[in-house]
Amino acid sequence: MRLRIEGCRSEPLSSYLSALAILRLVGEQKDSDARGWWEQGVFHLDSCLDRDGLVDFFIHEYIPTPIVSPWNGGSGFGEGDINEGMEAILDSNIERFSQYRNIIETIRSFPEIPGFDHPINRLLGLLQEEADKSKGKTRQKYLDLINDTRYLADLVPRLPSEHDILEMKFDELEKLTSQSSNPDQAEKERIQSIKKLIASIKKVRNAIKTIERSAGKDQVIIACRDRLDEAAVEWIDAAAIIDPEGNQQFPPILGTGGNDGRLEFSKTFMKNLTFLFIDKPDSSYELLRNILFNELTDQLQISSVGQYDPGRSGGFNQGAEIETKNFPVNPWSYILTLEGTIPWTSSIARRNKSEGKGYLRSPFTVRSRPVGYTSSTEADSASARAEIWTPLWSQPATYQEIKALLSEGRADIGRNPATNGIDFAEAVTSLGTDRGISEFVRYNLLQRRGNSYVALPAGRFPVQFRSESDLVRELKPLLNQITIKGDEAPARLISARRNLDEKIFSLLLHGGAKNVKNLIAAIGRLEKIIAQSGYSKKPITRRPIAGLTPEWIYAADDGSIELRIATALASIGATGGVGPIRANLAPVDPTAPWKWKEGRGQTAWEGNSLSTRLASVIARRMMDAESLGTESNPLWGSIQIDPQDIGTFIEGDLNEQLVEDLLFGLTWIRWSDKKAVSALRNKLLFRNGWKYPLNERLISRPFALIKLLFLPGGIEKGDEKVTIKAEPSIIPLLRGGRINDACTIAGRRLRGTGFKPMTSSFPDGEEGLRIAAAILLPMRNEKEMMKRVLQPQEKDI
Repeated sequence: MRLRIEGCRSEPLSSYLSALAILRLVGEQKDSDARGWWEQGVFHLDSCLDRDGLVDFFIHEYIPTPIVSPWNGGSGFGEGDINEGMEAILDSNIERFSQYRNIIETIRSFPEIPGFDHPINRLLGLLQEEADKSKGKTRQKYLDLINDTRYLADLVPRLPSEHDILEMKFDELEKLTSQSSNPDQAEKERIQSIKKLIASIKKVRNAIKTIERSAGKDQVIIACRDRLDEAAVEWIDAAAIIDPEGNQQFPPILGTGGNDGRLEFSKTFMKNLTFLFIDKPDSSYELLRNILFNELTDQLQISSVGQYDPGRSGGFNQGAEIETKNFPVNPWSYILTLEGTIPWTSSIARRNKSEGKGYLRSPFTVRSRPVGYTSSTEADSASARAEIWTPLWSQPATYQEIKALLSEGRADIGRNPATNGIDFAEAVTSLGTDRGISEFVRYNLLQRRGNSYVALPAGRFPVQFRSESDLVRELKPLLNQITIKGDEAPARLISARRNLDEKIFSLLLHGGAKNVKNLIAAIGRLEKIIAQSGYSKKPITRRPIAGLTPEWIYAADDGSIELRIATALASIGATGGVGPIRANLAPVDPTAPWKWKEGRGQTAWEGNSLSTRLASVIARRMMDAESLGTESNPLWGSIQIDPQDIGTFIEGDLNEQLVEDLLFGLTWIRWSDKKAVSALRNKLLFRNGWKYPLNERLISRPFALIKLLFLPGGIEKGDEKVTIKAEPSIIPLLRGGRINDACTIAGRRLRGTGFKPMTSSFPDGEEGLRIAAAILLPMRNEKEMMKRVLQPQEKDI
């Protein structure tokens, strides 16, 4: 019978886990052939049960998993713990709880469970031992407790018994506070002094309880795994793990060992079981149909839901009140949620199968990266517990098949496991998770309410191949060179890196040339910060970062003029002793651009606009070429663009900030790989249409005239090329807006080499600065420029 379980959806996490619980419990306790799957975010079940049969199974046949957490304070196993649900289960004779009762009674017999039935002197001795091992404020706190207790004991009048009051046990001392029907003043004072002593001893007991529970958790966990029934061990493996060094580790899906803030999971689980099957069994049927099929009910109860359903966890703007602290919930929801965590069995793994400390491996759980959701902030990096990526599958599968999927519980990038949210997204897009999963729902476990966490839905991620994941894989080792050390890191560096992570995640999620371009721009914003640190004695990176393949540019080509301009600029290489353009943007060594240069080197990125800064760069390159005796103009670039595209730049019809960001980002390209760059150039020209301008533009005649003096390979004259030595004053004149004077000097230089410029005067103006900047751009089709400003050359007869 195929059922649409309308009440179990892929979000929130409680609803997803409830679906897993239904598949598990039906598969294990009723129909081993039961299969489940997801359609449009709704869980479906195919089993021997119809709708009424499914309800009857849970009402009459369902046997709860014996969920116990004796290592937790407040779980009902420690002295003074109050667990009404546990006591109700123990007092009942309901058959479905028989296994639960046996396990509770077994645990209560464990010698590892700490007890406090000691004489007061012994309690003070235990605390003294702990004080001797402690330091600072902790040691002083313990010593103050000991001294206060002994002082209060001395104030108690001598007792009628022969025993010293500190030789008595706590319960015996409490009995002394009962008074006669007609007490005299001495008796009243004695009882009052004993009560003050009891209050101090309670503080001692609480301190010892905290110490022993913290120190003895691992022994209790090990005892539970060794001695309890397999049904309980499944829960324990999902909640707490002991690593090879004997230390406790807690899978994030169950908080800190089945505990979240003040909410102890097993205690709440038993409380809800008691309500449904002991206290209010008449409500159970209606509440179950509500959780399975979304049928209306007025039987919801005020209770805690923990981290699994943020919308019902209480807080501001979550109800009719300004702050809703108590929210009505369905007890079945909590029960099925915890039952659904059982398949999330965790383990300890070792990296590269080597010896040494292991790390916790929990199904589809990775370190959090606060990107990809609208409410993300940098503070989430410190407060997040983890990310959980819950798989959705569209083909019917048995519980055993899903259990096997979760037991593998990983996504791989090549041979390496994904370790954080971005790694996981990369693995998903590179088919590192190929198990019939159609989609993942991502949850970020964030600290949002005091010490408590919520499982915040952080988006859905389809499982599909994206070629862009290869680009991200190239980028990762370069980013690993950047060390961000907490408070020592500049805020702008942290912000830029987080912005870059956002762009990586967006690229992996959506793909496309525009997102590749946005990622390059984010790299550029980060590179500008790194470049500025290169002037200091402690740069952010040991050496300038580079190593991306030119394929990035092809993948980023979304038909924008900004990418064409930035690519042409970034491709400007070294000429003689004048370094590549990166040496003008950052203090890299012009002759060895893989290392930083002491001092400023050839840097010239100065000014308050892109045009100003580019004009500063060309002025510096020309000055260095002259001082170093470079024969040709130092403006050669491996990627040249059409003059009309340069015309777009001169007209200012583009996003200059984006051009700058892309330029800095493209300095990470491996421009020294001539073969790869040549292949890129051909693909851009003949596949992507860079052979032609994006838009028809009227080429500025002053630019056309002056650019002829700055061609790196010279001007064609007959069968040869003539190199014209550019006049050093031209760039300063253009930067000052004196276009006509600059053109006059250019025309004189051309005539002196045998060319005949068309005589004309040119108006001065602000366009001169943009022309100066544009001269830096590598250009094709210089013949078109010559036709525009030179008279035809006479052919030899």
